[in-house]
Amino acid sequence: MDNQNIHRQLKRQINKYLSKELIADNDALSKFFDVVNLSYLSYERDAELFEQSSRLNDIEYLKINLKLKEELSKKENVQSKLVYAIQQLNDSDVKLDNEDNLIDLLNILNKEINFKKKFQDKLFVAKLNAEQANEAKSEFLSNMSHEIRTPLNAIIGLIYIMEKENSLSSFQENIEVLKYSAQNLHLLINDILDFSKIEAGKIDIELIPFDLKELIIQIAKSLEVNANENSNKIEIELDPDFTPNIICDPLRIGQIITNLVSNAIKFTKNGLIKIKIDQIKKNDTNSIFKIQIIDTGIGIEADKFEQIFQKFEQAENTTTRQFGGSGLGLVISKKLLHLLDSDIKLESEIGKGSNFSFVLKVPYFTNSSDLKSNILYNDYKEENLEGLRVLLVEDNLINVRVAEKILSQWNVKVEVALNGLIATQMYEIGKYDIILMDLAMPVMDGYEATINIRFRDPAIPIIALTASASYGYLEKAILLGINEYIIKPFNPKELNLKLRKHYKNTLD
Repeated sequence: MDNQNIHRQLKRQINKYLSKELIADNDALSKFFDVVNLSYLSYERDAELFEQSSRLNDIEYLKINLKLKEELSKKENVQSKLVYAIQQLNDSDVKLDNEDNLIDLLNILNKEINFKKKFQDKLFVAKLNAEQANEAKSEFLSNMSHEIRTPLNAIIGLIYIMEKENSLSSFQENIEVLKYSAQNLHLLINDILDFSKIEAGKIDIELIPFDLKELIIQIAKSLEVNANENSNKIEIELDPDFTPNIICDPLRIGQIITNLVSNAIKFTKNGLIKIKIDQIKKNDTNSIFKIQIIDTGIGIEADKFEQIFQKFEQAENTTTRQFGGSGLGLVISKKLLHLLDSDIKLESEIGKGSNFSFVLKVPYFTNSSDLKSNILYNDYKEENLEGLRVLLVEDNLINVRVAEKILSQWNVKVEVALNGLIATQMYEIGKYDIILMDLAMPVMDGYEATINIRFRDPAIPIIALTASASYGYLEKAILLGINEYIIKPFNPKELNLKLRKHYKNTLD
């Protein structure tokens, strides 16, 4: 047994209990201790290896643990960013069944991104539409400015020429042009007002008995001059079975037909415009018929059919410059037909012409005594109103002079108040049958004057003769006691008709 290599624990035990001589003299005992010594040494090495292994495991575990914490932190950071991204997209709190599931978060984020993309696509389309609408409105305003300035230019220019020439022949030569220019300007303003009324939902359809055949004849007659300018002819073709005595709104139906015929005249040269009516069906109470306005004009491309019925739109931007017009006629006609539970149809071919048509279902009547005549002011015969006493409330001296001259043609006795306060004072001491009331005046406007007069007399007819065409103002006037209104520039025949109506009512 080698004492240098013996394990210290074993060596202590041997030295404590056995002598060296005993071990040296006993070979078997020495070999036994060699084996035991090897066991001690093996155990020592195993323990050292175990300790080293444990130490290495602790180090490795620490590294792995730190790495796991780092990965977990990364995951939480990613998750937090995903949740924030979703919240930014959705502008709301994100609710998850399991917030630790990154796949769920990614799916939600993907859905939100897709939703946001669709929303942004819609915004982009809306932006384009808004830009196109704005461009269309700008084009419309430019067209309207052109259309308004054209007749004004003729009016102002001819008045200047007449002043310079100062002769009867000059007056007679230019009066028709002045009249034509003023009428065009008046019709244009009426189109704008009607469009405004329709957009605001302020048009009601009246039910009045009238002769549609007679109305169409009057329309054709009134548009003959315009048709002749383009070397066109207007032709009326009526179904022999057609029942002309109907109950509807003659003003609106006349407006629709006039717009469509005027449109056909504008886009036709050396051609024919036909107003055609076909009876479709008739029962005990209602008549169903189809009205067609057929022309041999330039025609319209099929892909432009919808566009020409949109507000502020025409088939081409060059259309207005070449043919003129406000671009409102077809829009107004379509909207009026909707109020009549109908719609406008269009058939057209480039170079051959167009056919605008609509079908109406309306009540009809057989008793001719129900018939209302004088549907259009064109053929209305002005009546002498001698004995009628009118208080004219108007602050503009030119308008006063015009109104006095017109009223004098019918032998009306007129007194003038230059504002509402004077009108109230004059009414208290004067005797009047009707009051013509301007609305916008200094000192006291027409609204306050109406309230004051109505407080004293709820019965006297008050007609607003005003340039305030906004429906907010007109509704306010009706609520305060105005019986009805006439918009400036006014048609003298309309004024005569309304004065006659109220004057006869007061006499009755």
